[in-house]
Amino acid sequence: MSQQYTQGFCIDRIYMLLGKAANTQAALNLDILPPEQQYITWQQHHLAASFVLPVKAKETLTERLTALLTLLFAQMDDELVNETVYLVLPEFPGVDNQQLNALLQHLMRHFPSLLLSDTCRVFPYGSAGALMALSMAQQQLQQDANATVWLLAVDTQALDEVLQCYATTELAGEPSEGAIALRLSRTNAVINVHTIASDASPASSAEPEPAMAALFQHVAANLPATLKQLYLPDCGDVNATERWLAQYHYLHGAVNQDTEHVFASYATGELGACGGLYRLLHVYRGYQRGYLQGLTLQCELSPALYRAVAVFSQAGTLVKNKEV
Repeated sequence: MSQQYTQGFCIDRIYMLLGKAANTQAALNLDILPPEQQYITWQQHHLAASFVLPVKAKETLTERLTALLTLLFAQMDDELVNETVYLVLPEFPGVDNQQLNALLQHLMRHFPSLLLSDTCRVFPYGSAGALMALSMAQQQLQQDANATVWLLAVDTQALDEVLQCYATTELAGEPSEGAIALRLSRTNAVINVHTIASDASPASSAEPEPAMAALFQHVAANLPATLKQLYLPDCGDVNATERWLAQYHYLHGAVNQDTEHVFASYATGELGACGGLYRLLHVYRGYQRGYLQGLTLQCELSPALYRAVAVFSQAGTLVKNKEV
């Protein structure tokens, strides 16, 4: 039997704007005070949906993300000026994606102080980008004990092509949107990071999500103890759920009958790239408030290419190796 300590972090600033919660405090209480179900009418379809702003026909992704960030920054009093910011965006495939480049140029014109620091980074990988950004933030915090890093995510489902998929039942669940900003530091650490692993590769039709299987196998082979909680991306879309469920058996030995499955997105609706950061915050506050014990796995799946997993525990606790 051996023991393990790992590097921890603290979240000392939280700002949120979600489809079901127009301010940070309401967003923090979503899991205990869920609002009434909301609906929109879109092209004669009656859809369950939760959006910050009214849906506009032919509105572009750039326009919508700019509007969401404008509302979020109104809460923040220029806190991001000259700060290290890791920006998590919707998934943009390809090394030199023209739509992504146009979006970033627009954001830098509209928010000239947002990405000023040389240490700022962009993670256009959907919800998996939250854990990728966290991995880089951990490296930054380990190098400088006084450093702080902002994780900022923004995404929306309020676009014509996305709503069309919900209307024709190609997608199930509840579309939403949001913008989230979290500041990380090492001071008074609350949560440890044991491992973060990610992958970017297209799924194979012969073997769906082989990369997800590899990530689960990696987790199962390197855990110091059985998982107590699994945070999984699920907002009611069966197709999305099947992507991780079909590979769940690769966690054999890492889970047991007492492992709890947590689906935080049922309280928020589908947040896209914001979902990863929201689930990370949910895990963090669970340890902070004493609701979570032991090891927690967070799994993130972006629409096409990216997957990521992370394992956490409460900072300052000893984790005994599991018996083999």
